[in-house]
Amino acid sequence: MIETALPLALLLGIVSGFRHAFEPDHVVAVSTLINGDRAFGRSVRLGLVWGAGHTTTLVIGVMVIGLLRLPVSEETLGWFELPVAAMLIGLGLWSLRDAVRPRGRQEPTHHAREGWAGYGVGLVHGMAGSGALLLLVAATLPTLAAGVGYAVLYGLGSILGMGAVTLALSVPLRAARTQPMLYRVLVGLAGALSIGLGILILANAL
Repeated sequence: MIETALPLALLLGIVSGFRHAFEPDHVVAVSTLINGDRAFGRSVRLGLVWGAGHTTTLVIGVMVIGLLRLPVSEETLGWFELPVAAMLIGLGLWSLRDAVRPRGRQEPTHHAREGWAGYGVGLVHGMAGSGALLLLVAATLPTLAAGVGYAVLYGLGSILGMGAVTLALSVPLRAARTQPMLYRVLVGLAGALSIGLGILILANAL
């Protein structure tokens, strides 16, 4: 029975990870990082880097909990929402600033910094939302290796999903770049949504 259930659980990991990428807090957070000057390829890379950060946190979390045999509960995982809420509010304020004072065309060094920013955002998101529930699933698997394998596949799904999300978001932003007022409205809207969602998550967590 275990021999049959384990491969199915691992396969479910990658599908769940892909779906996880489309959760509102992820979409809103990444929308504040995308610049209309960005080529589609760079937008996709931003999503892939986000997913890599997300995967890093999940794998480390599963390993720490498995090795130290720490108890995991939904109540405990709820506290991981607080850093995400603070991050969303910060990203929203950053995006609103860009709506007022748009960034010019960026140099390669700026693209590198945004890559690290995307990785950092993914790290914070890794232990929150339904991604945190992965720890509960991993805890039910028979071995630590199986739990880590599930986390890796889940992370791979989230990497692919975020690549798709950033590509989809970059299309209207890039198209609106030729109309400065519309572009500012979209950037400002992304910022307002990020702040609003951050406040909502914070209120629910507390």
